[in-house]
Order: sequence, then structure tokens, then C-alpha cells
Amino acid sequence: MVIIAILLDIVAAAAYVVQAQSMTAAFFTLGVVLQIVISLILLIMMVRYQGRRRARYWTGTYHPFTFGFGIITLSFVVNALMAVLYVFNLLNINNIVFSH
Repeated sequence: MVIIAILLDIVAAAAYVVQAQSMTAAFFTLGVVLQIVISLILLIMMVRYQGRRRARYWTGTYHPFTFGFGIITLSFVVNALMAVLYVFNLLNINNIVFSH
């Protein structure tokens, strides 16, 4: 699952690069849909993760994630944030991702 999460991140980054170079409405709409789909896939992966989620040790009051689950969680958080920014840009609320 960790490898799949990393591959999904690479696909999302490649889609962003294609969108930034072309800046057409079709690529932008396709990129928004792709980012939302990737975020949903990562959410499902995060919920259905079968491995160990927490490390065996505690650091004070914090019980950290394992390395694999941390990669999946961080990937989901970053992609979900990008999906929200894409939607904001699509609705002309905020132009952080693309300024068109």
C-alpha cells in the first residue's frame, strides 16, 4: 500500500505539471477530478490499512505512526489539501494553485 501511495503522489505531481504547462480549461477540469479521485483512493487506503498503525514506543505524550502508515496518511493529507485548493481555484475563491 505504501508503494501505491507513492505512485499516486507521482501521478498527482505529473498531472499538476501538465496543468501548469498547458493551462487549458479541459486539463484543469481533468486535474481537479483526478486530484479528488486520488484523494478518495488514499482515504480508502488509509482506512483499510491492515498493518500496524502506531509505533511500539511513546515519546512523552505522543504515540507516533509507523513509517508506512505515516506515508499513507501524509500523502492523503497533502492530496486532500491540494484537492480543496483546486476546487477553490475552480470556483474563483482563491488562486493559490494556478493564477489564471
